[in-house]
Amino acid sequence: MDFLWGTATSSHQVEGGNFNNDWWLWEKLGKIKTGDSSHPSCDHYHLYKKDFKLIKFLNNNSYRFSIEWSRIEPKDGEFDENEIQHYVDMLKELKKENIEPVLTLHHFTIPIWLYEKGGFLNEDFPQYFKRFVKKVVPYFKDYTKIWITINEPVVISVLAYIFGWWPPGEKNIKKAYKVARNLIFSHLEAYKIIKEEQKDSLVSIAHNMELFYPSKNFFLDKIVANYITNLYNFKFLDALIEGIIKRPFGNNEFISDLKNSIDFIGVNYYTRAFVEFHPFKIFNERKKKDAILTDFGYEYYPEGIYEILLSLKKYNRKILITENGIADREDKLRSDFLRKSIEGVKKAIHNGVEVFGYMYWSLMDNFEWIEGYSMKFGLYEVDFKTLERKPRKSAFVYKELCEKGI
Repeated sequence: MDFLWGTATSSHQVEGGNFNNDWWLWEKLGKIKTGDSSHPSCDHYHLYKKDFKLIKFLNNNSYRFSIEWSRIEPKDGEFDENEIQHYVDMLKELKKENIEPVLTLHHFTIPIWLYEKGGFLNEDFPQYFKRFVKKVVPYFKDYTKIWITINEPVVISVLAYIFGWWPPGEKNIKKAYKVARNLIFSHLEAYKIIKEEQKDSLVSIAHNMELFYPSKNFFLDKIVANYITNLYNFKFLDALIEGIIKRPFGNNEFISDLKNSIDFIGVNYYTRAFVEFHPFKIFNERKKKDAILTDFGYEYYPEGIYEILLSLKKYNRKILITENGIADREDKLRSDFLRKSIEGVKKAIHNGVEVFGYMYWSLMDNFEWIEGYSMKFGLYEVDFKTLERKPRKSAFVYKELCEKGI
């Protein structure tokens, strides 16, 4: 397989018209900071053929996107064949353009009917997901071999059930751990189905990874940094590779089917954080005084991708960079971010890490969850009134980097 150069998007963030999921409810409750609506967003649902031409312009040979569960199963147990065909048509068009799809089955949103049954906390969530995956995989298997079952399962647990920023807005650590456990088994069910249908497939999750350092050279700060690093970065991967659901996600159970249930490691990397001990919270984050911050408030640290990749070498797995990007409205940092990030990938490969692809987040500006349209991650700037796409200067830089290759 040639090295994959691409970009990534998710259905709810770019499609528009997703009125049957939990995030649409969240918007109607006024939970979006900017008051923005995800409809019509970029209208990628109807404009995908034009957007695939934008991908070709970037010298990309791959594209990661997600299907929308709430379109395909708008009511419990009722599947819309027309919506399934829509995604088949997208996959066919990608193949026509010689663009390798990386298909994500779940990217944060769930149907309203499932949300009303308790969502991710429902004991039967893995079975509902299994039913959905079992329905769609036979339609898609002829057009893609690279699958992401679930995007950022730990992020779902943390932002929706600890910080309460995402639906359903809970702040309960025990519930967060239960959600993480449900998502582990949901992945397993999906993995088995895909492998039964397509033995030569490559299946994984897209796992958000962040670098955590102690804020000061204090003993307690170091303990906190190590604890958060292991919990956030490695516990989920350990479960899928070792087959052991360790505390706090479980009770150190060994699940034989879970062992080696990922074929590669999908990595989403954005930033690093300096943390310190706090007696009443999991940790406090401290920004460095001289830190350059992105529009999102993340520290600008593209070099960290090398550290992340090197930390994963112990697993002896292929790695796909499934997301790596920067919110940069004025496009001042993005070109340098791309150069340094890709240099980090090359350095990791030189040091024996088997990386087979890089997906920049994102192809174009989109609906950035509770931040609305305020965060500009796109290589293409989008006018959300006219839906016009314009390449930023950084798009030409990425085009050149892809042409040079790894």
